[in-house]
Amino acid sequence: MYYISNRPLLPESSVIDRKQNLVRQVYQILYESIISLWLKPGQPLREKEICEQLQISRTPVREAFLKLADEKLIVILDRSGTYVSRIKIEDVLESQFIRESMETATVRYAVRNWDTDLSEKLSLLLEQQKQCVKDDNRLRLHELDEMFHKTIVEFRFSSRIWKIINNAKAQMDRVRILAIPLPRTAAEIVEEHSRIYEALCSGNETQAVDAMSLHLNTVFTSLEQLLEKHHEYFEE
Repeated sequence: MYYISNRPLLPESSVIDRKQNLVRQVYQILYESIISLWLKPGQPLREKEICEQLQISRTPVREAFLKLADEKLIVILDRSGTYVSRIKIEDVLESQFIRESMETATVRYAVRNWDTDLSEKLSLLLEQQKQCVKDDNRLRLHELDEMFHKTIVEFRFSSRIWKIINNAKAQMDRVRILAIPLPRTAAEIVEEHSRIYEALCSGNETQAVDAMSLHLNTVFTSLEQLLEKHHEYFEE
């Protein structure tokens, strides 16, 4: 039910550079394939097939599997094999709590240290997002959504903070990707970003935090629809 026979297990863009760390590359390819839902929740992961497509040995694949299992993105069972983990609502809620706690804190810091450089970067991202709305390019909008948040976080903090947030929000990201086709309009997402930006520009800390919190929680409004429409992707 999950495997599509007319396409490779991994995206055709998946390429390994043998001069770089193999485990890290295999992990990143699998991670992105899982988060983007190229690899569906519940889909089997065949070690041999991955090795053949990437033209590498089993060792880096196995090590990448262990890291992904530790992050609850795949399940490794001795008898049943390895498969992409189904989405647990408990993990989604935990993921959201961590992300909201950290991002609202970075918004507070951004308000207190606001400068023209950050303003220009966010303004440009908003213009690009508005163009995505006109082009009805939701996948690109998702990428720009990520960049908007990353830009705020990394305004004064190191990339390590975004990496922590990024790792914590993996389960939430699968839900967000799954929700892309739902009726909530792309324009609403951009409008939420605009409210965050306007609050930052005005120096209103409370308003900025509230706008960010509201934006991060809107995905829950579609969760019930997703559970009904894609029940096979969720763990009961």
